[in-house]
Amino acid sequence: MFRGVKLFYNLLHQGFYQLLEPKVTIRCRKQDVQLVQASIQRNIPIYKAGVKSNLETRIDQDNFLSPDISGGIEIYNSNGKIKVANTLESRLDLMAQQMMPEVRVALFGANPNRKFLD
Repeated sequence: MFRGVKLFYNLLHQGFYQLLEPKVTIRCRKQDVQLVQASIQRNIPIYKAGVKSNLETRIDQDNFLSPDISGGIEIYNSNGKIKVANTLESRLDLMAQQMMPEVRVALFGANPNRKFLD
C-alpha cells in the first residue's frame, strides 16, 4: 500500500471509530483528495463489518484544509457539531501534551513534592 494512502487509511479508520456516526463529512487539503478517496474505499467495508452499520461519507469540496498544514483530515458528523481533528499538527500537539511530564523531568529533574505526573 502506498505510504500516503496508508496514512490516510489509518487516520480515517480512527476517526470513523471515534465518531461512530452514520453520515460524516471529511475535510482535507485540496491536493490530498484522491488519496483520501482511495482510503475511504478501503475503509468502508472494514468499518461496516466491525460496527454492523452503514457509513455514508462525503468529502467537503467547498471547504478544504489550509495548504499550509502538513496534512491529515478533519471528520465532522452530519450536522457539523462534532469534529475529530486528525491533522498531523493536532497529532503532534497531542504527543507534546502526553510527553510533558517526561520533558519536565528531563529538564528540571524529579520533583519530590509532585503527587501527580500529568
